[in-house]
Amino acid sequence: MRHNDKSPHYSDCRYIKGLSRRLADEKLKFIDGSRLGNLSIRIEDNATCRKVRRIMEKRIAQDFWKNSSRAKRAGNRPRFEMRHQLTNHFLNIFGAVPQGFRYVA
Repeated sequence: MRHNDKSPHYSDCRYIKGLSRRLADEKLKFIDGSRLGNLSIRIEDNATCRKVRRIMEKRIAQDFWKNSSRAKRAGNRPRFEMRHQLTNHFLNIFGAVPQGFRYVA
């Protein structure tokens, strides 16, 4: 499906921006309580990047399944949509998706 120039991209929607803000404000216990948004995902070591990715995947999946209808739960579409949302949140919070786990752009 092709977007026209007047329609906003999914990553720019108010709901997605709000969820990205809440994710960025989340404090990480394994880094002495610093905010997730304060990390530089390109500088951190691989173990930290994996933990951050898993935390974000968990939060996005929780939100996705809480807000989805039963009709959206069939086939591989939900997995694609969750990965797409994860990519958009990485773009909103860190400005880029780390190269090691680039999913759906």
